[in-house]
Amino acid sequence: MPRAATRTGHTLALERCSRRRRRKAPAEKLRAAAIVLGAAALFLNVLPCSALELEGLPDWLAPGPLRSLEAVWEEIPDSPDVDRLKTLQLVAERLLSGYSVTVVAGREGPCVTLSPLTKHDWDVALELPDLRSPVDLWFEHDVRGLDEELRELVQSLPLEGLSWADSALRGEISKHVEGRLPGWGIALQIRLSDDRNTLCLSFRPNPPLVLAVTPTLYSGTLPVMLQSDLAAKLAPGLSPIIGLPVPWVARHKGDIEALAQDFLSERHTVSNVRAKAKVSFTPGQVSSAFASVDSERFLFRVWLAATAGMRGSYPELGLTLGWNTRHITGLDLELYGEAVAELDDFSLLRRLGARFLFFGELRVGAELEWPGSELFYRLQWDACRLKRPYLWWRWGPDWGHEGALGYRFTEHVSLELYYKKQKGSDQDRVGLRGVLSL
Repeated sequence: MPRAATRTGHTLALERCSRRRRRKAPAEKLRAAAIVLGAAALFLNVLPCSALELEGLPDWLAPGPLRSLEAVWEEIPDSPDVDRLKTLQLVAERLLSGYSVTVVAGREGPCVTLSPLTKHDWDVALELPDLRSPVDLWFEHDVRGLDEELRELVQSLPLEGLSWADSALRGEISKHVEGRLPGWGIALQIRLSDDRNTLCLSFRPNPPLVLAVTPTLYSGTLPVMLQSDLAAKLAPGLSPIIGLPVPWVARHKGDIEALAQDFLSERHTVSNVRAKAKVSFTPGQVSSAFASVDSERFLFRVWLAATAGMRGSYPELGLTLGWNTRHITGLDLELYGEAVAELDDFSLLRRLGARFLFFGELRVGAELEWPGSELFYRLQWDACRLKRPYLWWRWGPDWGHEGALGYRFTEHVSLELYYKKQKGSDQDRVGLRGVLSL
């Protein structure tokens, strides 16, 4: 008597009957060929056309087995000596281990119904990565409820079905994870016990990853020496996001900006001058964080300026101190004093002034300068941002015009097109003025 065909791995090998090489019955040969074809279709995703119906599998698992059984059904000959339904049932039982199979004739084709041979209780365990605070809290928030979703996903799946459903299961779990944790990969493990099985899910970051964070800080009210100190401290404050997937970091852009703002607000330099921090974060492999820190009450600037192309102009060293009354009057009115020393003879100009926010970033006001007791009306437009243009102009009825159109390249260096025309002079004087903020 010939021996039965056996299945090893994902291939089916038919043993020979005996050394006599008896010829196999046509029906048996057809069943063997159908099993081989079904296994190939299951793993090669062959997609023939048929009216076969498949019931008993969840939607995420059904497409692969349906393609396989359709391919088998198309290849089974429609002849009187072949029981097509029985052959299809045999193939389905061999391919879809863990399920009992019933095949009946439908209106347009066979109807295959599957039911698990055994029922297992599944648990899902999430093994969270080791992340630094507060990033670990963001991750825990993102995966909240994921274990219950996956438990419902695998609850009806028999353990034996994992031998052929593992690829579909991994793909479906990846969809659930990607919606919550973009950029994170997964690894699956099955832990077996007598009464329950546990699906263990661990996470790993996938490239591209955040390799570095470059902070930039600017303030229109604080000296650059304090700005540089704050920027240097902000870099380690954002270090918890180093090594994390860029897509996931981009999803938490708002959390990262809030983290940086809180970090800056806790610095004594910021809290003592009642400054307010705003941060704009740009995710990438080399991420950038631009922070603006401006005091709502105080103004403190130190600067050094030198003009080229104008005869008789000397470098200047200036100090500006100001106080904003908005917290008292509700009006963005700035009172300030300024001292400017020419470095050739250290002669000193002193100014007292007031300016208020007229529209957008435009401030208008007046200032008194002495010696000479000159009155100036002043206009200033400044976005207080790096790599942005700015403009200032002032006019004194008894003095003349002075102004500049500038561009701020870094927190330290600005370049201005400087204009000056004093009263009583017919000559307009124009030069390039470099300003170094200290």
